Amino acid sequence: MRIDAHVHYMPPELAERLDDFCAEEPYWGLLVGPGQRGRSLQGWASAEQMIEAMDEAGIERVILQGEYRWQHTACVERNNQALAIMRRWPERVIAFAILQPNAGQAALDELQRCLDGGMRGVGELAPYAQGYRLDQPEFLRLVEACIQANVPLSLHTNEEVGHYYPGKGATPLVHYYRLACRYPELRLILAHWGGGLLFYELMPGVRRQLRNVHYDTAASPLLFPTANIFRVALQCVDYRKILVGSDFPLLLYPGRLGPDARPDFRTFQEEIAALSLEPEVYHAITGGNAARLLGLIPDERAASERPDTGSRGAEPGENASQAAIHGFMAISLVAEQWPATRKVFERYGIPWQDSPVPFWEPIVQAAAARGYGPTEQQRLLDELNRAAGL
Repeated sequence: MRIDAHVHYMPPELAERLDDFCAEEPYWGLLVGPGQRGRSLQGWASAEQMIEAMDEAGIERVILQGEYRWQHTACVERNNQALAIMRRWPERVIAFAILQPNAGQAALDELQRCLDGGMRGVGELAPYAQGYRLDQPEFLRLVEACIQANVPLSLHTNEEVGHYYPGKGATPLVHYYRLACRYPELRLILAHWGGGLLFYELMPGVRRQLRNVHYDTAASPLLFPTANIFRVALQCVDYRKILVGSDFPLLLYPGRLGPDARPDFRTFQEEIAALSLEPEVYHAITGGNAARLLGLIPDERAASERPDTGSRGAEPGENASQAAIHGFMAISLVAEQWPATRKVFERYGIPWQDSPVPFWEPIVQAAAARGYGPTEQQRLLDELNRAAGL
C-alpha cells in the first residue's frame, strides 16, 4: 500500500481570492503569496486533480492534512471541506482535523465532530503560526484528547539554522522533544523530518524518549538532497518511524519550474525509488508505516519493540517527587512545580523560563555560570526550598 502521509488541499479557486485569504489568514497568506521574489512555490490543485496525480504516481491513499489556521471558524470551514473530500473518495483520502487550541472547549468539540465524521488524526498544527506554546494548558488538553481517542497528532517543525523561508517558525526543537517526553503515549508525527530532531536519536537516551515519534518527509527536496537525507535518516532512526509525504501541491523542484509547472507526486516518488532501498524498508516508508500508524494494517512488531504507553516518561532532570529541591534539578521544572521559587531565581539573576534557558539546565550550573560558589549555591537552594514550603 502506497500512502502519501502529508498533502494539503489548495484549490485553484483559493488562488483566485488570494488577497482576501491573506487578510483572513495572514500567516498562511505569507506562505502562499508571491513573497519578495514575486513567485510562490505554492501549487494549486482541485480534489479531482489531486486524485489524478495520485493515479499517475501509483499512490493508493493520501493523508489530507489541514493548514494551520488562526481562526477557529476557519478551521471548521476547512474541516468541512476535508470531510466532503473524504466522503467522496473514502478509499483514497484519509483526513486529519485542523484545530486552533486557543479556542479551548470549542476546539475539543470540533475534534470530536471530526472524529465522528471519520477523520483519523489531528494536524498539521503549528504552535508558532497559531499563537500558542506546546506547554500551554489548552494545547495539552488537546494532546490528551488525542491520546484518549488513540489518534495521531501531526505538528509542523523546521530546522533552526539556515536561511529564512516563508513558514519557518521559531518554536525551538527542544519544545517538541519535551512534549514527547511528557506524553510518551502520544502518537506524534513531526513533519519535515522533525526539523532535524531525528538526528539526535543517535543518542540512546533520546531514542528511548522519542520511541513513539514518527517523522514525515514533507517538502524534503526543498531542504535536502534526497539521496543524502534518506541515507542519513535511516542511520539515525528505525525505518518504521519514517513516513513519506510530499506536501502536495507544493512545487518541490523550483529549478525545474516552467510557465506550465504543475504539482505532482511522481517526481519525488521516482527519486525515492531510485535509492534502491531494501524492499522491506521501501515498502514500509512509502506506505506501510502510515498504514500501521492509522490502524489500516496490524502492528506486527514484537511487544518488546512497541512503544511503552503504560506510564508517563520522565524528562531529563525530572525529579519533582522528591521532598526537597536539590542542585541537579532542572530550573524550569522547579519553577513550574513551585511557582513561588520564580522570584528567588529572579533575585539571583537566573532565568527560569525555557527561553533563554534550556529546560534541562540544572540549578547548580546556572548558578555557577553566574559566579556563585558553593556557599551561594547552598543559600540559593535554601531560599528555593523555603519559597516552595519544603
